Amino acid sequence: MPGHSPSSSKDARVQHASNRFIGAALCTISAAGFASLSILGKLALELGLNLVTILSLRFGLAALLLALSLKVIMRRRLFFGWRVTIPLILLGSIGYAGQSALYFASLERNPASITSLLLYVYPVFVALLSWVLHRNSPSRREVSAMIIASAGVLFTLSDDVSRLSFDSSVDPLGVFLVLASAAWYAVYIVISDRFVHSVGPWVSTTWITFGAGGSFLMMGLTTRTLDFRLSMGVAMILLAIVLFSTIMALGTFLAGMRRVGPTTASLLSTLEPVFTVVLALLFLDEHLSFIQMFGGTLVLAAVILLTLTQGQSLKSKLSQ
Repeated sequence: MPGHSPSSSKDARVQHASNRFIGAALCTISAAGFASLSILGKLALELGLNLVTILSLRFGLAALLLALSLKVIMRRRLFFGWRVTIPLILLGSIGYAGQSALYFASLERNPASITSLLLYVYPVFVALLSWVLHRNSPSRREVSAMIIASAGVLFTLSDDVSRLSFDSSVDPLGVFLVLASAAWYAVYIVISDRFVHSVGPWVSTTWITFGAGGSFLMMGLTTRTLDFRLSMGVAMILLAIVLFSTIMALGTFLAGMRRVGPTTASLLSTLEPVFTVVLALLFLDEHLSFIQMFGGTLVLAAVILLTLTQGQSLKSKLSQ
């Protein structure tokens, strides 16, 4: 082609490969950041901090720092009218707050590694909701992913593969809570998709975290369970939850997704429970049996299969 030299094509390919490598690295950092939430949350709970205090401070401080960053550093507009803002606040106060409460309640009862792995069945619930709402017949891949995920959950909770007896160290109520958290998160994702695109992810996240923080603050004031008398160690853990497990994890995911696309970013996010298992082993001395690790692998395989299926479906729609 005239005006298009081989060297410029090579430079473009190198730049594209570099962008994708950086994007993949950012998504990996994000997965590690989100994984640290389970570990830090577990440590905070073991140090005596209650769930309401942890989550009110996590979301309240995150909302404050995000708002300051957007307004002062990025010079971004935050308010787009009440018709947009109120639904985002409600998504936070009911949707995200409900999911977080269920997850942390499960974390109080079960190991962080198992809780994190079980939460990752949420794409299955998202697929189920999509089928119900859009009345689309599931593909063979999606049905296969459902079966694999169900088997993975059973193996993850199992103590003996020959009898599939449940691990006595796993609390059944905790299992129910994390699966309820996954289902709640799926509903949150489906509903939030209608509102996030109108103002962008950063502004949406600011109002959603504000709503979640306000919800837990009101809950704490009503039940008189807020306790802000924090030791230095607990304060450092909470600060790490806000900075690393919330803001950094979210920021690196969004930055990485811009470079590699949503399908690749979703695939890389499946590293989160892997990081959780490793961090739980290092800092909480949690050990998974071979069969539980096999079950977790099946859950992640199902998530990857669903993600690839949805990515191909999106490409076929765009090409039509």
